[in-house]
Amino acid sequence: MSRQTVLALLLAALTLTAGCSFLAPNPESYTSTYDYSVGVDATATLSDVTIRVPLPQVGGETVVDASVVAPNGTVEAFDAAVVETEYGPMLELTADEFAVETRYYRFVEEDGLGRREEISESEYDPSNPNHQKVERRTVRVSVTQEATYPIETRTPVDESPTFYPDATRELAACRVPYQDETACFAYDAPIYLSYDAPADAQVSGSVMLSGSNEWFAGGWTGNSYTDQVTFGVTGPRDGWVVANGTTETGRGNYPAPER
Repeated sequence: MSRQTVLALLLAALTLTAGCSFLAPNPESYTSTYDYSVGVDATATLSDVTIRVPLPQVGGETVVDASVVAPNGTVEAFDAAVVETEYGPMLELTADEFAVETRYYRFVEEDGLGRREEISESEYDPSNPNHQKVERRTVRVSVTQEATYPIETRTPVDESPTFYPDATRELAACRVPYQDETACFAYDAPIYLSYDAPADAQVSGSVMLSGSNEWFAGGWTGNSYTDQVTFGVTGPRDGWVVANGTTETGRGNYPAPER
């Protein structure tokens, strides 16, 4: 065998070894996180407001509480606290008034970049496509917490935090097409809504939990699950309503590498 052939074989072996090493998971990159978010949207002013939405829990213990969501005890327009209910611990948002004021905006472009700036009612021209009238108010808050790697994302109920772990979940279609491991489930999700409002006031909201594992193996990859509760109602409310719960499991790449 010629020297050139030997050198070529050695170079190929070194290249293959380096490639395999680069594509192997890097243990120092292994991370797991939980993301919890709450959003409330209204088209008219609400008064004497109490809203209770689920907290993620596992084994009867909450993973995210009010001190994490609202370190100073408030979420913009609301006071926040954790309360015990017949459906388990929930995040309670209260306010004497959730004021919704009509605001007017125009879209302007400077140096190739567009932005929205607020204008007065007298400046607003409904025939101008660059003008906008907004008659709603949205409040959103989100928090991220690190978790012990890895978390269970294929069968998270009772293994990882979810909303309403005792709820009956039925197999449902996923909004994003299935992957081999992906499955989606629907369930009834009770939330508490109490406030005075005009008869045509529309109030909607979303509560979401996402749990994910990530690692680097020639590029960032991972797997995750999500649990989401959404609602939309019209007019005043005074009690429990059934919202839509959806759990999506097994999204991403499997198996997650062991430490």
